[in-house]
Amino acid sequence: MTTENEFTGRFEAHSEVTAGEDQSSGSRKRFKRHVYHLPGYDTADCEAHYRRFVGQFGQFKRTWPVQATLSEVERSNLQSRGWWTVKTHSADWQVETVHEVLLWNDIVLADLLVRVAKAAVAYFDLIVTGTSFRYFKANYRYGIFFLFPLIALTIFGLAAWLLASFAVDIFQLVGPREFAVELGVGIAGFFALLQWPGRSWRVHHALDGWIFACDYIHNRRNDINARLDVFANVILAHARKAGVDEIVLVGHSLGATLAVDLINRALTIDPELGRRGPAVCMLTVGATIPKFTLHPAASRLRRAAARIAAEPSIAWAEFQARVDIISFYMCNPATLARTDEQLSSKPVIRHVQIDQMLTPASYAHNRRRYMRLHYQPVMANEKRAPYDYFMMACGPALFRNWTVSPMGLLDFMRADGSFREPSIRGCALVTGSSC
Repeated sequence: MTTENEFTGRFEAHSEVTAGEDQSSGSRKRFKRHVYHLPGYDTADCEAHYRRFVGQFGQFKRTWPVQATLSEVERSNLQSRGWWTVKTHSADWQVETVHEVLLWNDIVLADLLVRVAKAAVAYFDLIVTGTSFRYFKANYRYGIFFLFPLIALTIFGLAAWLLASFAVDIFQLVGPREFAVELGVGIAGFFALLQWPGRSWRVHHALDGWIFACDYIHNRRNDINARLDVFANVILAHARKAGVDEIVLVGHSLGATLAVDLINRALTIDPELGRRGPAVCMLTVGATIPKFTLHPAASRLRRAAARIAAEPSIAWAEFQARVDIISFYMCNPATLARTDEQLSSKPVIRHVQIDQMLTPASYAHNRRRYMRLHYQPVMANEKRAPYDYFMMACGPALFRNWTVSPMGLLDFMRADGSFREPSIRGCALVTGSSC
């Protein structure tokens, strides 16, 4: 079993790197990591995820003074997976990362139908159980996001009714013809608006997302259950190998809840997960875990979150951003209690500022583009910041270390891109105390 000190020892950097030192690959500290990315309710396939990564890869190299190369994409159709390899190095470190996407877009695509009736049932469930009110109590911004599809449908319905009334008045219809035309024009107008601007507003996607959430809460999705079992066994097989030093499962958006479920399934199959071999870590970002666990029927998901929080062999950190309204800011995903940033408990909860990741011009351009802000935690930064997805995945800092360090990744990276070991480590950031 590799100890934490042995892990850290691989990355003890020289205090300074001088121009006269040997900077060949033989003098660099070497590290191998496998990152599993579990996306949210997204139709993107393997090639689309790879294109997104390639598009951000150049920005990563512009932000950080590192050298990096990216392989072509590989995939396994049988197991719904795709991956590529990133080799990154600087003066005194070298990291090889396999970045793998755990795909379930085919399940999402099968869901993307206009299902207003099913959406009504799902919303009725969430309202009568009091779950929607718990959303507002936990995070009012997310409560507004919950209401958005209902507001959009109400607007479309009113507009369609006005259009139908206008048509009846124009043709001065009365009696049965009035009713038939009004009904026909109203229905046609409603579904036309659902197509546009409904699709550009992502109303379809939102409705199907809530239908999926309600089904998943009630454990009615055998398709996703089967896929998560496959993913759990993939991670277990990799954890039993000696080929990497660290495994990081990243759950983004709805994928954060699936990540909790996945790790819980893996622990059920093998309770020794993370106790030997590579370190096993879970990162949840843009997370919507309370979207599920606030529902009275989600006891199995609440138990899963509590189990991982209590399991010392699995490191869990959640990064939250106030401006990301499609997530739960200041909410502990394990206890569901309102909480500030906490570094000394589990899960580690960090608050990040997206405006610190983007240039002022870029942030000003995107500040009202809520989906763009929601995806920033899995994109490359334009400025060096305590949190950076690409440096997390491709850099030399250990997950268990940088997630609890006061300045995050900045505590481990010098301005020239070389690695440093902070003189003060493991400080708990709690109200009224300092490191």
